Amino acid sequence: MGKRHFLSELRGLISAEPCNTGRQQEVDLAKAMIACCLAAIHVFVECSTDEALDSYGVPYFFDSILGGPMAAPMFMFCMGVGLRYAHDHSPRHLFIRGVRLIAMGYLLNLCRYVIPSLLGYMITGDYDFYIIPLPYRFFGNDIWQFAGLANLFMALLIYLDMTPLATFNVGVITSAISMVFPDLDTHNEVLNVLLGHFIGVGGEGRIYSDFPLFIWFPIYAGGYVFGYYLIRVRDEERFYRMITVPSLIITLGFMSLEAYLGVGMMGGSGANVFYHMLLPEAFICILFVVGFIGVDYYILKYLPQWLISLIERISRSLMAVYFIQWVLVWWIVDFFIYVIRGDKYLDWPWGLLLGIVIGAVSVEFGIRVTESKGRYN
Repeated sequence: MGKRHFLSELRGLISAEPCNTGRQQEVDLAKAMIACCLAAIHVFVECSTDEALDSYGVPYFFDSILGGPMAAPMFMFCMGVGLRYAHDHSPRHLFIRGVRLIAMGYLLNLCRYVIPSLLGYMITGDYDFYIIPLPYRFFGNDIWQFAGLANLFMALLIYLDMTPLATFNVGVITSAISMVFPDLDTHNEVLNVLLGHFIGVGGEGRIYSDFPLFIWFPIYAGGYVFGYYLIRVRDEERFYRMITVPSLIITLGFMSLEAYLGVGMMGGSGANVFYHMLLPEAFICILFVVGFIGVDYYILKYLPQWLISLIERISRSLMAVYFIQWVLVWWIVDFFIYVIRGDKYLDWPWGLLLGIVIGAVSVEFGIRVTESKGRYN
C-alpha cells in the first residue's frame, strides 16, 4: 500500500462528527497494565544500584523498558486521550483539575519523602541519605506535578481556541526549545528545582526535573490529538489494523537500535537521558503507545467479560494506585530496609517479589479508595 493510498484510506475512516463515543476499553487495558507494573518498576528504581540499572538485565528491563516508553509516556498519552473523551474539558474544569493534581503531587511528596525521611534521620542519624536531598525530593516534579501543569497549560490553549493539532504543534515547539537547553544547570538549587518543572535541569550527575512540562507536553498533546480522531473513527477494527503494525515496527526498530548502540533514552546511561528525551524520541514514544493500544484492542477480543470489568475498575483507579504504590515503595525500601540493613539494595529476585506484592496491595486499595469516593480517572 502506497503512502498516498494509506493516508487516503485512513482519512476515509474518520467521520466529521464524533461517532465512537463509548468507553475505549483498549485505553483502559493500557492504563490497567501501567497500574499493575508501577510498583515493580519503582521497587527496582529504589533497590537497585546504578550499575545494575545501567547494565542490561532484569533491573534495566524494569527501569528503562517497562519504566521507560511502556509506562510514563503511556500514562501521559492516555491522559490526553481521556481529556478528549471527558464530559467536561472546558478551560475552567482543566484549570481546577490542574491545581488539584499539583496539590496532590505535593501531598504525595510529603507522605513518601518528608515523613519517612525525618523518621529515618531520627533513627539512623544519616544526614546525607535522608536530609540533604529532602528539599529537592519535596519540591521537585513528578508525574502528578507534570499532569497538573499540563492541564493548566492545556486550559490556556483551549481558552485560546486552539485546535487539537495546534496544541500538538505547541508541544513540538516547547520540546524544541528544551533541546536548546539540555541539562541546564544554574548552579542555584532553588532556581534549578523551579526551572526543572519546565525544562531539563541537572548537574554533576544529579537531575532536578523528572518530567519537565516542555519536554513531555507533546506526548500529552499527542494523546489529545489521538482522542480527537479516535472519537470520530467509523470502524475501529479497520483503523487499528492499519496503524498498529507500522507503529510497532518503526518504534521497536528505533528503540532496539538505541539499546544496541547504548545511546539515547534506551541506552541505560542514566535517568537524565529518558526524563530529558529529545523531540524525535518523543515522537517514537507516541508511536509506540499508539501501536501498544492497537495490540490491546485485539487482546480484548479474547478476554472474558469479568476480566474486562476488572480492567476498567483498575483503569479508573490509576491515579490512586500511583499514589499508594509510591508511598509503600519508599516506606518499605528507603525506610524499613535501609534502617534495618544500612543499605536498600536487593538482588533482583527479591526486588521482583517485593514489587509484585506491593503492586497487588496497591491495586486492591487503589480500587477501594477510588470507588469509595465515586471518582473516576
